[in-house]
Amino acid sequence: MSNKGNKAIGVAVIGCGTIGALRAFCSSENSGVGYLGVCDLIESKARAVADKCKADEWSTDYKKIIDNPEVDAVFISTGEADHFDSAVYAAQKGKAILIEKPLVLKLDEGAELLRIAKDNNVKIFTGFTQRFRRRFLTAKEQLLSGFLQSVDSAFGKIYVTQAVAESVLSRSPFTTPSINTLTYQVDLMLWYMEGKKPVSVYAKSVSNIFKKYNNAPDATWAILNFDDGTFCTLGVSWQPPKQYPAYVCTMELELFGPNGMLSIDDSHRDYILASAKPIPAAYTPDVLMNVAFLGSAMPGDWALEKYWGPMKSETDAFIESVVTGIDHPALPTGEQGYRVLEITLAIDKSAREGKEIKLPLADNL
Repeated sequence: MSNKGNKAIGVAVIGCGTIGALRAFCSSENSGVGYLGVCDLIESKARAVADKCKADEWSTDYKKIIDNPEVDAVFISTGEADHFDSAVYAAQKGKAILIEKPLVLKLDEGAELLRIAKDNNVKIFTGFTQRFRRRFLTAKEQLLSGFLQSVDSAFGKIYVTQAVAESVLSRSPFTTPSINTLTYQVDLMLWYMEGKKPVSVYAKSVSNIFKKYNNAPDATWAILNFDDGTFCTLGVSWQPPKQYPAYVCTMELELFGPNGMLSIDDSHRDYILASAKPIPAAYTPDVLMNVAFLGSAMPGDWALEKYWGPMKSETDAFIESVVTGIDHPALPTGEQGYRVLEITLAIDKSAREGKEIKLPLADNL
């Protein structure tokens, strides 16, 4: 796909699983990209994505791809536990970076990564993706326009199916519903409550279905408190059965302020396909169902051989920010990704210990 000109950049995608393959495809469709390299530890995956996206280069060695002088920007789309090494290497090489959520799995790694990026004048962004879903993006605009005056209390929940959870745990056995899934809601709440400082969290969890995965919880609910008295209740569940019609995710969110409230239903119950022909789930295509809530795939959807939705918009925003040197206002920074990680780790700590945990977490380890 070589067509690199004065305003085109080179992109590397590290990790060619479900999300990495989407990042590579979206990058290949972006006119601002003149060079594309892809990498995966499994050669067949790297080859397949390279062939589909007409990539200029593929490898099983992330250092080889990142080292290419054509590469300006790097997507880290590996398994969560593998984010740190490849991200640090890209930062040391001076490449702009977008890391899929969560930033990393350990706070000390997150702090070290941000320090290395700062030392090398490298910008890091976190791929939470859902900020770019139209309803969540326009909600931010309503808040900025003052229709609620301020957000004083809030509620958010997110559910994914057991099939999705098993897929996540198979590649990252030490993650949790909070770190992997509730992270989306935490990011949105911090974005919507921008300027407020989280000061403590109290949470409860239950573990039964996924106990075999290092006692991973099945569900967690938390109350997150802010310095001005604001609070929000956040919940996550990995309990919906494999054939639940929302075959990837369902989210709901409500914000309350002195001048009004804002309610977002992202459950997809308004878009239902029922068929005698089995319908494959978008994230776990081996799971088949006869009734599906379409649009519940968090990254977006395929239509007419193109990919549409928040991950396409987020990918384009990152590429645009590298091309222009101007940060997109909806792109979460690495620092914001670190704060979300800190809160999700605090939520799990609270649930384990049965007590309120003060923030910042680094002071209470």
